[in-house]
Amino acid sequence: MRNVGLQLYTVRHALKEDFVGTLKTIAEIGYRGVELAGYTGNHSPVELRNIMADLGLQVIGAHCSLDTLEANWERYLDDLATLNAGYVGVSWVPAHYRTASGWRTVARMLNAGAIDALKHGIIFFYHNHDFEFQQLNGRCGYDILMEAVDPALVKAELDVYWVRKGGADPLAYLKKLHGRVPLLHVKDMSAGPQATNEIVGEGILDFDAIFAAGDASGVAWYIVEQDDCPKGELESIKRSYANMRSRGWLN
Repeated sequence: MRNVGLQLYTVRHALKEDFVGTLKTIAEIGYRGVELAGYTGNHSPVELRNIMADLGLQVIGAHCSLDTLEANWERYLDDLATLNAGYVGVSWVPAHYRTASGWRTVARMLNAGAIDALKHGIIFFYHNHDFEFQQLNGRCGYDILMEAVDPALVKAELDVYWVRKGGADPLAYLKKLHGRVPLLHVKDMSAGPQATNEIVGEGILDFDAIFAAGDASGVAWYIVEQDDCPKGELESIKRSYANMRSRGWLN
C-alpha cells in the first residue's frame, strides 16, 4: 500500500481555528502522515510529537526557506529530529537567484544544508514550483539546479502540478530523476486556461501514469497538497483521499 500524507499548508486556516481537531480529522480520513508547513499550534516539538503519536500520524518532514539554512539551522534540525521527521527541504527561491549563476549558488547552499541534515538522520530535498522551468539560454533553472547539486545529498520533492504549470512533463521528470524523488506532491490541475488547483482525481493530470511512474522511480511518500482548495480545506482533502481510494491509487 502506498504511503499517502498531507502537506499541512493545505489546511492552514483550519489548523489555526482548531489545531488538534484538524489533525484528528486528517487521521480519521485515512492520511498516514503529514508534512509541516511552519505553523505548529504553538506546541513544542515534544508536545507535537506526542500529539502526532496519539493520532497515529507520522511527521514526514517539513519545508524551510533558504534563510533558515543560514540562521538557526541546527536548532531547526534538532526540532525535526525530536519529531522523528525523515525529510526537510527548501520550498522557495527568491527571484534574484533565478539566473543560471544564481541556481548554481543555490545548489551550493543546498549541498551544505544537506550535509548538516544527514548528521541528524534527515534527508534533504528541493521542492519545485513553476518558475524553475523558465528557459535560461536554452536550459531551464530546474535542470541547472538538479545537475549542480550532489545527487547523494539533495533529493527532489517533485510537485507534478507545478511541473505541468511550468510547461514540462511530470512523467518525463520522474524518469529523468529516477531514484532521486522520495517525495511527490499530489496536486491536480483544473481544465481551462486558468489551470488552477483541483481536487485530486477531478482534474486533468493522469494520476494512473503518475503513480506508476512514481513507484518505478522509488517514491516513498505521496503527499496531497493544494495551495488553494476549490471546495474548502477539509472537504477538499476528504474528496481527494476518497478519489484516490476509489480509483485504486492507494494500493
